[in-house]
Amino acid sequence: MNDGAQEGAAGAPSPSIRQVDDAGTALPFETKHSRRWGPANNGTTYEPCTALQRTQLTSLGINPTTASDAAGTDGQTLRGCDWKYANGNYQDHWNLSQFVGNSPGLDFAKTRRSGGTNEWLPDVGIAGRQVGVHIYTTGDQCDTYVQSRGASVITMVTHYGQSQPPINEICDRALAFTRATIGKMPV
Repeated sequence: MNDGAQEGAAGAPSPSIRQVDDAGTALPFETKHSRRWGPANNGTTYEPCTALQRTQLTSLGINPTTASDAAGTDGQTLRGCDWKYANGNYQDHWNLSQFVGNSPGLDFAKTRRSGGTNEWLPDVGIAGRQVGVHIYTTGDQCDTYVQSRGASVITMVTHYGQSQPPINEICDRALAFTRATIGKMPV
């Protein structure tokens, strides 16, 4: 059994950094976070970074070579990926993130993220599952929520630019990615 440690140069154990998902598929980047998988995001085996092949990402308008770790620090609650859309430039660009974090359910998320700039749109059914749709009233971001066992899978699309598209265009991108990946998320 691999306990995540390997023998260091001086004979003392040193942590190895896992670079594959539970199925053994390599992450599309080299993570530097030894605690990328942990008790705050282990409620599902779903791994956003390996859910889609390069061709599938490209067909959604995403540049697969831009994949990066969504976690900014080691041991962070969320586990997932950030990508950029292929058609972006510095004046008009789109980002997509999909990440996992343990959660008791959509109702809890709606209670936790309500008021202020948070707004929940009507839920959507995809592949027989309830999908929450959340926006910020600033109009530049839309995300979806899918429960996968004991965790949430959040797909977030953000637009940066001088000309703001309608929020439904931003949500359409988040919903398209959710549709493409929902079948891989354990129920």
